Amino acid sequence: MAPPRFEDWTIDMVQQRAQHHTGFSVQVEGDPKDPSGVVPGRAPEHLSAVEQAQLLREGMDVLAASAASVGRSGPRIKSRSQQRAEAQAKLFAERSDKPERPRLSLKKTTG
Repeated sequence: MAPPRFEDWTIDMVQQRAQHHTGFSVQVEGDPKDPSGVVPGRAPEHLSAVEQAQLLREGMDVLAASAASVGRSGPRIKSRSQQRAEAQAKLFAERSDKPERPRLSLKKTTG
């Protein structure tokens, strides 16, 4: 596959969105290099499924490369659903009525 042509894309790193000159767009949630969600926009009717897949892959590459050039090394942005899931997991792990489970030891016992 050929490298992405950056001149064919309009990048908006605030919204984490890339739009191709054909009208196809892709938006990511979370870190553009390792997104937690991808929202492809409505594709023009003249594009085949293969062309749409290629544009989706290219859009992801363009966003990741743009994020690297902007130097997005700050904290990762988490989606609301990811934040809710983490909060629920934390509440579950810290329950006071959690049953005590036997511990498994990998140490050899002599005797």
